[in-house]
Amino acid sequence: MEHYVVTYDVADDKRRSKVFKTLKDYGTHVQESVFEVVLTTEDYVVLRHKLLRRIHRDEDSVNFYHQCRACENDVERLGRKVELVGIGDIVL
Repeated sequence: MEHYVVTYDVADDKRRSKVFKTLKDYGTHVQESVFEVVLTTEDYVVLRHKLLRRIHRDEDSVNFYHQCRACENDVERLGRKVELVGIGDIVL
């Protein structure tokens, strides 16, 4: 499982909503237009494919920032606690 920070800038409200809903299925919404996701290689490929179908490449952008294993432990969080949810996690 690999950790990513995913950011997006989508010009159209309808497309932005679809991108948000797609990312919500894969990770944790931590800020406006920012998600943290934990993905297998297969899930990464599927998520990229889904997002590419939802955006207009000439108007929108989605960025994946891979966090190396060493960097995962160096994340400093201030303020409200964020519980990261990854693929396979069940939230009740």
